[in-house]
Amino acid sequence: MTLCVKCSKMTLNDIISLDVGGTRFDTTRQTLLRDPNSMIAKMFDPSSAMQPGVLRNGAYFIDRDPEPFKLVLNYLRSSVLLTSSPSELQAVLCEARYFSLLGLEELVLQRLEEKEDKPEEVLEEYDVFSLNVGGRLFQSSKETLCKYSTSKLAMYVEGKLKQNFDSNGILFIDEDPQDFEYILRALRNASNVPTAVPKEHIDNVLNLRDNLEIREIKFGYREQSNSFVSEYFLSVCR
Repeated sequence: MTLCVKCSKMTLNDIISLDVGGTRFDTTRQTLLRDPNSMIAKMFDPSSAMQPGVLRNGAYFIDRDPEPFKLVLNYLRSSVLLTSSPSELQAVLCEARYFSLLGLEELVLQRLEEKEDKPEEVLEEYDVFSLNVGGRLFQSSKETLCKYSTSKLAMYVEGKLKQNFDSNGILFIDEDPQDFEYILRALRNASNVPTAVPKEHIDNVLNLRDNLEIREIKFGYREQSNSFVSEYFLSVCR
């Protein structure tokens, strides 16, 4: 099979910039292709005839509301929906249907059904925890950050080690935010699934993993087996 020059240069680790309703998001092609049957996957799949949209200032413009899209993108990154708010769930449902994300649509409908069955007075908001890593704000659940209770990260979050806070009162950790993004992604993934990291960043990510004493999580880097963009194998690092 003969591939076009453009497609042969594309990889799953390509950084894709999106302009969603005026808000910029940076992610990987691998994340956008997470649900291969969705419209957003077809937009950025090199083998698809569907075009991704207008390229404006280095980002592909998508005329949608950026607030629910942020939750959609986090779902594609981790398969976790970080909200239980009925209004946000309704907004995410609209986006899931627009982008043909059937798995996300099913998850949202299940959440909404559970809320109908649950008395309003005992509804609890998702336990969102904010963390400033090297000047970049991350949000996750405390449960995810403390997934491994003996790790240094969990002890920081729980206050068992000396904490530092930024000017807004948010817990501050002086580490590289780009490396921490992969740590957080690994914590959100299943413990037996290695998290893919670009080969050029793998050493830094492994060092940060060891600094935070979360040696239970595994990482690997993807290597291309031939010129076809979707054929990769994962070299797992210990």
